[in-house]
Amino acid sequence: MIITLRQMQYIVAVAETGSFSKAAELCNADQSTVSQQVKLFEERLGVSIFDRETLPASITTEGAGIVAQCKQIIADVESLIMPFKSDPNRFR
Repeated sequence: MIITLRQMQYIVAVAETGSFSKAAELCNADQSTVSQQVKLFEERLGVSIFDRETLPASITTEGAGIVAQCKQIIADVESLIMPFKSDPNRFR
């Protein structure tokens, strides 16, 4: 089972915007790509993160915890790469 950081970014974007199309714009992706990748993530975990029957898309009870974890993982990765972004030669 492979879950990608990009999928997590899509999930967070949908959660923040309440919309798959707005999340796609935010992530510079096609709406169909965002939808497919979120669905693939959900299938791998065996849980629905979003209730697609509502507008805006609402987060399920199980999804709330997943969104929070995705946010934390993204923040952790960003803090890992931050030293390299500020000074690419720092650790050479």
